Amino acid sequence: MSDHTPRERASRPKAVDLVPIAPPPASQRVRRDADFPKPGERPTRYTLPTRLESGSPVGYRTRVALTREEGARALPLLSMERPSAFVAPEAPVLERELFDECALGVLSARQSTNYRGHREVILGPAESARAAELLRRVGRAEAPVLDGASHTHLVLSRPYRTPFTFLLTFIGHKTLKSLATVPMRAWGKRFHHVDDIPTIGYLQQLHLGILADAMERAAVIASRGARRAQVFLEPFDAPKDADALRELESLAGLTAAERARGWRLSLVAQVGAVPAAERVDLDAALCRKLGANLLAFRSERAQPGVNADPSAPEPYRHRQDMDVPEELVTMVGRAGYNAFAHWTGCDREAAKRLLLLERIDVLSPEGKARLREVRAGLDAATDAALRDIPLWADLPLGRALTRNLSKGRKAFGMTGQRIYVGGLSRREVEAASLGWDHAVRAFGAAAARSALMGELMGCVELPPDCDLLAGLCLMAGPVNQNDIGKQFYGHADLLAKTFPDRDPTSLLVWTMKAKTVADPIGNEEQLVNPARKGALVDLRAAPHEVVSIRADGALRPMRKQGESTSRERAFAEVDNFVRSPAGAEIPGNRGEPWPAALADAPAWG
Repeated sequence: MSDHTPRERASRPKAVDLVPIAPPPASQRVRRDADFPKPGERPTRYTLPTRLESGSPVGYRTRVALTREEGARALPLLSMERPSAFVAPEAPVLERELFDECALGVLSARQSTNYRGHREVILGPAESARAAELLRRVGRAEAPVLDGASHTHLVLSRPYRTPFTFLLTFIGHKTLKSLATVPMRAWGKRFHHVDDIPTIGYLQQLHLGILADAMERAAVIASRGARRAQVFLEPFDAPKDADALRELESLAGLTAAERARGWRLSLVAQVGAVPAAERVDLDAALCRKLGANLLAFRSERAQPGVNADPSAPEPYRHRQDMDVPEELVTMVGRAGYNAFAHWTGCDREAAKRLLLLERIDVLSPEGKARLREVRAGLDAATDAALRDIPLWADLPLGRALTRNLSKGRKAFGMTGQRIYVGGLSRREVEAASLGWDHAVRAFGAAAARSALMGELMGCVELPPDCDLLAGLCLMAGPVNQNDIGKQFYGHADLLAKTFPDRDPTSLLVWTMKAKTVADPIGNEEQLVNPARKGALVDLRAAPHEVVSIRADGALRPMRKQGESTSRERAFAEVDNFVRSPAGAEIPGNRGEPWPAALADAPAWG
């Protein structure tokens, strides 16, 4: 964007309403009830792990039931406005509060594949004042820079790179030319951060939007409503003052070597105490319960009786008489429009025009036919990619490239009762005077917030014999498959049929499902257990691995004292840890509290 003065907001967010979900008949209520493998029994993705060794604040969690009143009181978190000012705090920020804030932010904030693409440095009050001066010099168009922050998060991000992007290096080449074109593409990726397909580049931006939206809520929940966050999400790629940006990057500890690997300052969040009128009315007990729930939410892929594995236990095998209420679909959409308007500064009507959403209602004949059509297109892209994988690379790897590509058919399968394909039109985004990367970030925030609306409602009046009442899965995989077809085989965009004259770019797929059994435990194992790491998933981070605190002019890793590092699970007192049917805990899952003398001390002396 060319304007570097804060914009006036065109409209206020629209409040979202409580929409409870009716549980199925008692005879259809099922739970995961995973147990430890018996002696000599082979562990599966449905059995409990025998131990957890992790510094992540998450662990294996279950959802916590909310009353109707608690659910209603949590909903303002989905329609917050930006703070107007910071005021003198009543008390200093405690280390424990900072840990909780990071646990709900950079250490867990994603709804799609987790990758180690973010790290952050947190500044105390004195250096936050300096950061505010630098931000004004850099120029921030989306919101005013505020004085009086208690602390400031400087978030660095890097291009999205996982084993899947390594696989993409070998896709889309001509047979005879591949010996030259594969190394050329690998060189461009390594040294110039070129993406194999555009949607891989968009994933970095989508994750930043997801993180920004989470950081706003994290500040509120960690402080029990006393503090708010002013988050600057617009990219820093066109600073008014380049020297000021370099000084901000220096505060964040960005080195030349890291810059060469693609790391950049990507997001800044000022956090501070706000006037009483701007506090979110949440009591301490509800904040703790919400924090524990946010760590328990995950993308839910399984739909009972629809896409169960042949080896799945009984609870996954039978359909349930449940549906995602139409009223909830409306509120999920409203939360998403709120987020897009909030993060771009456009009004809600403009947000509704810019967000391109195709609804695939699988409960209707037309929806079933459309879903079959989409799946056929994705399969065709995979078939073409498999056909063209260079044998000179695949054979020495024992056909690992083709095996992993084939796994995508199942991993990216779309199953749910309400399915949305979402995206943007670059032409329309630019006509609205928005930067493309900024809009993609805002789209990620909109997707995450809409998903959170559905997940929260899945906990309202949750019966004790159910894991949840609704779950969501945000998926980039189908879009990436489609993008392979677009880039190399002449396929149309997923949204081209519904929006033929708007030049759409699809970005994410939502699948909404009403059910009572959570996904197999193996989905969480991919995120936290090194022994069962998923091929496309990196492990969840411990605080000292991705968060540093700047104090007395130096950086120190969060919660690292000598050789000791944190093994604390955030919001552990809520006690929503996975147990066996007999009530046995997974050894190590509860973690260990950080010493109280350190946790209850001010984060900055």
